[in-house]
Amino acid sequence: MEANNSINPGTAPAVVDATLISRSPAVLTAEVDGEVVMMSIEQGRYFGLDDIGSDIWKRLDTPCSFAELIDRLAVDYDADHATIAADVRALLGRMAEQDVVRLA
Repeated sequence: MEANNSINPGTAPAVVDATLISRSPAVLTAEVDGEVVMMSIEQGRYFGLDDIGSDIWKRLDTPCSFAELIDRLAVDYDADHATIAADVRALLGRMAEQDVVRLA
């Protein structure tokens, strides 16, 4: 995820298997050339997701647990389950810090 502003590490809640992930209602999105771009209405910030980030965003159309998301990604991507979990946990943390997703 890219943003026009820096991200402060350590302010997002911990993401565990049972964490429920949902999209923030305060974000407008559009697909441009197969990638998702989004604008935070409340913060006035814009973000762009690469192809994998865009895939994860699309999978969050329906809220799901972190474990469910990782299991679905592991089926479709040829990578170690632990690597996928670590990478997605980091992405979700950055997205939560910017209120792009909600973690409960």
